[in-house]
Amino acid sequence: MTELKDIFLDKDLRCGGFYELAIQVCPSIDNDPIKLYTDFIWTLNNVSGPFGEDFKTIQTDIENFQHRGLIRLDNFDIPFMTYNVCETEPIETGFNWFDICFYTAAIEHVFGSEYQTWTENPKVPKELTDFFIKTLKDLYKIFPFELAMLDFEVSGQYYLDDLTKPLTNNWTTSNFYVGQKKYDLIATENRKFVKQIEEL
Repeated sequence: MTELKDIFLDKDLRCGGFYELAIQVCPSIDNDPIKLYTDFIWTLNNVSGPFGEDFKTIQTDIENFQHRGLIRLDNFDIPFMTYNVCETEPIETGFNWFDICFYTAAIEHVFGSEYQTWTENPKVPKELTDFFIKTLKDLYKIFPFELAMLDFEVSGQYYLDDLTKPLTNNWTTSNFYVGQKKYDLIATENRKFVKQIEEL
């Protein structure tokens, strides 16, 4: 447990950018799905936390936009956090976002220096990608979100509505995930970037 505490408290691992699963969940006026998603993640068998700064367990509370803890993937323990943002300007047209994030410094420390995430062609550990794919499928079953994205620093960069028109930057490295009903709304030119959740 001491080693886990050291990893969690190591501020050097809380730097760089994020590799993240960013989810445009639902309109901001509905917070219930955020609570469902938060409860799901923080009760997984391979997740410890959320913890406060002293490594003592705290209760989940969606009023706290950030929860931090540890997750065990195969034989690797890595710090991570969930992040929820409620767009309120204006609340009638804003969205709730739910992100699961891994610091790039933690990825390199835990998985090895070959996973240098700041290069032009970043290499991501399969364990993280597999976790994200399984998790987005599980979360979609709990509440069918609008759009999920998987990439570095991708949260809030795109909305489902952006994908209904041809993207101006057709070089994106982001992976997008939508349900079948939303897939029908995606511009044909963008479908090479978009996967249907039901087919994963």
